[in-house]
Amino acid sequence: MQMKNLVLLLSAILIVNCAGTSPSVGEKVDNQQSNESETKIVEEEVKVETFTVQEPEAPPLPVTVFEPYMIKRGDYLIKIASREYGDSSMWRDIYEWNKEEIGSDPNKIYPYNFLSLKRESSKAKNCELDFFDYQIQSGDTAWSLASEIYGDELAWVIIYMDNERLIRNSDGVLQPGTIFKMRKKLDPCS
Repeated sequence: MQMKNLVLLLSAILIVNCAGTSPSVGEKVDNQQSNESETKIVEEEVKVETFTVQEPEAPPLPVTVFEPYMIKRGDYLIKIASREYGDSSMWRDIYEWNKEEIGSDPNKIYPYNFLSLKRESSKAKNCELDFFDYQIQSGDTAWSLASEIYGDELAWVIIYMDNERLIRNSDGVLQPGTIFKMRKKLDPCS
């Protein structure tokens, strides 16, 4: 019982302190209004400066592209990897990128055929082909033209690739008077 009385007493003190005055029973309670003249309201403009902390930008990842590589006489994948990437162990990567063209034996690659090598796009070479017209003469063969024009008879493969439609239409015989497209530069990427 004493506890209950103590709680009631503390509640009453709390109400008096919070409300200012306690109304008596039956007394009408008026809302107290403060006069603006008695109370000064101070308004201050608060300026808050904000700033954003920017994280340093990560360098962009290099964009890689595949670039054609013309196989040279005496090339093999380890030699190409060492020359092109400075790492002979990358021959496996070159083989994986070109497995469909090379076949099951990575030791069988042929001059004047092409491989695809991966490069950063910023380091890729301009590989635009530039041609000149050549009129086939009597006795010309792809082999003799390759030797005469490109300095290597094995480059006949390039002549065939560049003029395949014309060669197929004549059953593989070079017809005198036919105009072939010949590369000004055998390997456009070198």
